[in-house]
Amino acid sequence: GKHFKLQRLLSMTADPSQNPWRFVRLDQYNRPSGTSRETVRKGISGLWLRLGWGTKTEESVFAEKELSQVPQELVDKAAPDPDWSAPLSAVTAVLDSWLDAKVPGSATQIFVGPPYHGTSEILTAWAQARSWRLVSAPSPEMILTGGQDWLTQFEEDDEPLVLPHLDHCYLRHYDGLTLLRRLLDHIISQSRRWLVGCDSWAWAYLTKALKVHTVFPTPFILEAFDHERLKIWFQKLAAASGEETFVFRQLDSGRYVLPPATGDEASGDRSQGSGIEPSGFLKNVAAYSRGIPGIAWALWRRSFGFVNTMEEDGEENDKEAQTAGDGSSVYPILVKPWSQLNLPGFPSQGASLGLLMVLHVLLIHGGLWSRILPELLPLSPMEIFEYLHLLEAY
Repeated sequence: GKHFKLQRLLSMTADPSQNPWRFVRLDQYNRPSGTSRETVRKGISGLWLRLGWGTKTEESVFAEKELSQVPQELVDKAAPDPDWSAPLSAVTAVLDSWLDAKVPGSATQIFVGPPYHGTSEILTAWAQARSWRLVSAPSPEMILTGGQDWLTQFEEDDEPLVLPHLDHCYLRHYDGLTLLRRLLDHIISQSRRWLVGCDSWAWAYLTKALKVHTVFPTPFILEAFDHERLKIWFQKLAAASGEETFVFRQLDSGRYVLPPATGDEASGDRSQGSGIEPSGFLKNVAAYSRGIPGIAWALWRRSFGFVNTMEEDGEENDKEAQTAGDGSSVYPILVKPWSQLNLPGFPSQGASLGLLMVLHVLLIHGGLWSRILPELLPLSPMEIFEYLHLLEAY
């Protein structure tokens, strides 16, 4: 596992220009919007074609012989797996007053987030940094039998607890809510501290099914990652290895997708004024991902098209990289235009009811073991197996 120093993490500034992580109340969450050009392209692209205005893709400013596919090793260095310990200072900023409070009703706090939001990973990292006990979720079999053995762990001492996955403590089944009801009774009746994480799909379901929002205060949620926050985060990820320097430019226009962190000279760009204005690519990433970091990260990696294998002055570089002043390799990664990105989604003719049922049950439980799905759905195991493969294909 990764090790980190608590003092360093807790001393990080909350200034978005330095640290993009910030938590807000759930009712304050606002999704980012895309570029006006993309909105128009999606809304009336058919009309444009009928009027003859066209939607022709701009030709690449890079010669084909200069380009090579980005190898997977380079993708992993340019956009490595997120470090979910990074937002710890943001968690501490909203929990300090809660930890100091002595008033009744202050024993619980909850964070929610959509899939790939990093909520459970962030709370797990916070618990490890604070040495709070982490509570593992019960198995599906325990849930369906009431989970009494699992619940006995909460009956004795009053040590503070972190439950990263409230969404894994129930099943949408006739016998699937009993354990969670009992758990909520424990939370209400005890004075111990409970820090809880929950998937937003599960939170919406449980709010209607069990009125779970009456047990907890208004949840916190990670503020949506707009294009500015994505810019900061992606630059930090690209600089994490410390061995390579990456320059990200758009394939069709040559504009920077991320502005060079060290200026034109260090990046090897000697075009002086050509394409300095950043493209609107990150705005579209933020809008499409709804500000969810994990989804934006996956789209970012998917957008890497080519590495420019030529120097800016046209001289070939056999190592497929330029050299910075400090001796490190500078890799000019060319990002596909947003309009050419192969985005995930359902087929144009729509999805069957069975497929939507499988997708919905996966979402409201934050993912499930395939073995338990036949217990929750009015579908045969073979139908479920087929729909799972279709979802993977999309």
